[in-house]
Amino acid sequence: MTLPRRSKEREWPETVKATLDGLLRVLENPTRRRILERLARESHYPLQLSKELGVSQQAVVKHLRSLEASGLVSSTEEKSDLGGPNRRAYRATERFSLQIDMGPRLFHAEMRPMARVPSKVGEYGWAEEALRRAKGDGDPRRRVRLLGDTIQKLNREIHALEERRLYLLRMKDAAMGEAQGSVEDVLASYQERQVLYFFLEEGAPSLDRIAEALDLREKVVADLLRRIEREFPLIGEA
Repeated sequence: MTLPRRSKEREWPETVKATLDGLLRVLENPTRRRILERLARESHYPLQLSKELGVSQQAVVKHLRSLEASGLVSSTEEKSDLGGPNRRAYRATERFSLQIDMGPRLFHAEMRPMARVPSKVGEYGWAEEALRRAKGDGDPRRRVRLLGDTIQKLNREIHALEERRLYLLRMKDAAMGEAQGSVEDVLASYQERQVLYFFLEEGAPSLDRIAEALDLREKVVADLLRRIEREFPLIGEA
């Protein structure tokens, strides 16, 4: 049985691996989520956000600093239109997808940067073409109309994909439930069962990744996998 020694996760940017827990802590605050929702549309000043959200400017500034420290927003100093002191404008900067899947036999939390998605997908060439046409159209009204139609079509595509994803997750949860019943019939050792569940969930993960996830030494994991393989040969074939 040969397992890959290098974890795929280690190929990801350090910031992605290190910030999931911090990101969840930042986003658990509803006011910060409301601020991000507005900054995703256009840049805002703290006073502007304070008035829109009905929150003190001091509290807004505190939340903005937290968001900026986490890398979710950036700020620039701009001149005041009224000739007063310069103002600091904030805007959202990061692109990522945060997913948390949970079921009786399912739990997965992951942050994926959008910079790692393919630059082109053939079946969505129509969206690329619509963006190209909009960029080349000198009439802002026509541009917005074209982009509005494109956004609505993309929303329908995203909804359809999410519905399919939820169905697949439900099937996975059911399959894991069936697998757990069979595993418990064969493996008496708790550690063996946990290693096998992780193996099934992750699809032939590296030895060091299993050890890190389950807080075990690599030598112990290797020994457990050899014992598991005697009962479930599929481990050696993965």
